[in-house]
Amino acid sequence: MNLQSVVCVVCVFVAVCAAQEAAPAGGPGGLTLADQAAQYKETVLLVLAKRATSVPVENAPEVAEVVTQTSQLLDACAEALEVHQQVWQYKVCGSGALQQGLAGLNALQVASSAAAR
Repeated sequence: MNLQSVVCVVCVFVAVCAAQEAAPAGGPGGLTLADQAAQYKETVLLVLAKRATSVPVENAPEVAEVVTQTSQLLDACAEALEVHQQVWQYKVCGSGALQQGLAGLNALQVASSAAAR
């Protein structure tokens, strides 16, 4: 993972944390657990989309697979959130999904760079 990717992830993480602290944890006018999960999923997929721009176009099918897998992992995290009602557990699960997605995209970039040599 290059420095630009790390900075992007850190900025998104800080923004998500700040938004969650500013918003009430549910109830009238606040975000429900499902809303929070959907917002986090959207943010993670946005980070992956930004990171995917540095992967060669030839790897588009593999990139799509990484994004699909990450989306499925986040859906599983959301299902667990519905059962346990613990936002921090969802954040840990979602963070793991994000890291796995970024690692997958990084591996694709490294492999394509090696093949180009």
